[in-house]
Amino acid sequence: MIRYNRFPDGKIKCFTLSYDDGGCADRKVVEIMNRFGVKGTFHLNSAVMGRPGRLGEDEVKTLYKGHEIATHSVSHPSLTQLPTVLALQEVLEDRKKLEQIFGCIVRGMSYPFGAYN
Repeated sequence: MIRYNRFPDGKIKCFTLSYDDGGCADRKVVEIMNRFGVKGTFHLNSAVMGRPGRLGEDEVKTLYKGHEIATHSVSHPSLTQLPTVLALQEVLEDRKKLEQIFGCIVRGMSYPFGAYN
C-alpha cells in the first residue's frame, strides 16, 4: 500500500477549525487553539476590520499568526445576489487587501452566508 503524507511531520490526518468574519470573540478562540496546537482557517472581510465587534488590521496580523487566512469578500454581501462582475470584485479585492496585510498568498475562500451559485 502506498501512503502519501500530506500534512506536517508526516501526519496522515488533520483536524482544523474554520471561523468567519474576524469578530472579537476570535481572541479567545485563537488563544485556546494555540494552547492545544490546533490550526484553523479564518475567513476575513477586509472592509469591515476595525468596526464595532470586529478586529482591526494591526491586531489580525499578530493574532492569526500560524493560522490560514482566507477571503470572505470585502464587505460580506450575498454574492449570489450580485452581478458576476461585482461578485468577482468583492472576492478579488478582498484577497488583494488580505495579501497586503498578511504578506502571504491567500488561497482559500468562504462564501458569505454559505450562498453560492
